[in-house]
Amino acid sequence: MALAGIAGSVTYAVADLFLYWGTNPFSEDTLPVWQVPEWRLMTSMWIGVLGSLLMLLGFISLFRMYKDVFKEAGRFLILPSLICLGGVLYMHFSLGVYAPLTYNSAMKAGVTLEQFSVMWNNAESYLNPLTLTLVFLGYSTELVHIYGILSGRFGLKKRIVAYMFGGYALLVLAVILFAKITGEWGMTGSLESLLETTFFIPSYVFWKIKERSLT
Repeated sequence: MALAGIAGSVTYAVADLFLYWGTNPFSEDTLPVWQVPEWRLMTSMWIGVLGSLLMLLGFISLFRMYKDVFKEAGRFLILPSLICLGGVLYMHFSLGVYAPLTYNSAMKAGVTLEQFSVMWNNAESYLNPLTLTLVFLGYSTELVHIYGILSGRFGLKKRIVAYMFGGYALLVLAVILFAKITGEWGMTGSLESLLETTFFIPSYVFWKIKERSLT
């Protein structure tokens, strides 16, 4: 199930490519993101559904690890992870897919770009506090992982922390280098989803060690 979670994160990264390919997620001009064709939005949505199912299996594996290590406290420590899963769904479907679909519908209804910009800016003023809260609570899972590994509670070697985040940092640099060379910055839109693989790597290694100890 931990492997399923890793696969789910990668699947979400693929879904992100359908949203951001050909755009620049770092640009202040959000119009190209809004103008993504509807077939790409719907494809991204269905790929995201598959990614959600896979990640849910990964979080079940994570919960089992927390319960095995932290006993009853594991029920509370898993809560940020569940919030993270909700945050992933919210970010991808509400912000990534719904906003461009709303833009396309507004343009077909005769709403001007200026009117839509005002409407969406107003919506963002309400959404931003929720977005920031979900990001903070969701990624607090990483703090539990780091504590569990460095304290020895998970029974994993401490260097796995360096491997996880160091490997991700190298991936980020490789993607940014590719973007600079090709001018295709849309790939960077998948980096956040790929970071979520680090949620499930400790769980995968933990259960592999458990499996070996039983054989």
